[in-house]
Amino acid sequence: MTDTVQEPRNAPLDGRGWSGKGLAGLVLGATLATGLMGVFGLLFHADAQFRTAAAQILRWFPGPVWGVVLALSFLFRSPVRAWTTLGVLNGVVWAAYLLLRGILV
Repeated sequence: MTDTVQEPRNAPLDGRGWSGKGLAGLVLGATLATGLMGVFGLLFHADAQFRTAAAQILRWFPGPVWGVVLALSFLFRSPVRAWTTLGVLNGVVWAAYLLLRGILV
């Protein structure tokens, strides 16, 4: 027998663990938004010229993404699940960024 505690699938969302979920959204949401900005910057071939459309889109992109990730982080069943899921998403996004940077640059 294992000593792990299983979460019931039909358990309602409650207010427990909100600080862990919020911290996951703040920390890992910021790195996720930054990684996505890097991926899209490589795909759009954006440069440091502030007057281009791609640079303007990338400049304003992380804020709303970070806000959405922070808001959605409270929908996880537990803080551990929030940290794990957002951590895996960060790994995927940053791996894609490094792969694209190696290919496109």
